[in-house]
Amino acid sequence: MNCPICGTPKLKRDSIDNGIGVQYGPYGCPCGWSEDEKYDIRNGPKFTTCNYRLDQWGGATPPC
Repeated sequence: MNCPICGTPKLKRDSIDNGIGVQYGPYGCPCGWSEDEKYDIRNGPKFTTCNYRLDQWGGATPPC
């Protein structure tokens, strides 16, 4: 899959094997695009209610 915004090839996404199956996050691109709109950070960073910073791959980084 290529990024629909900048054309970067072979987009990546996070995954986790929880022992029952594998769960996948949204595809994301270094340009900030995410296939899930709530993680799209092209217009600046987004934060959760607990002040965790979201990334375009569906991850959340705790505040410092």
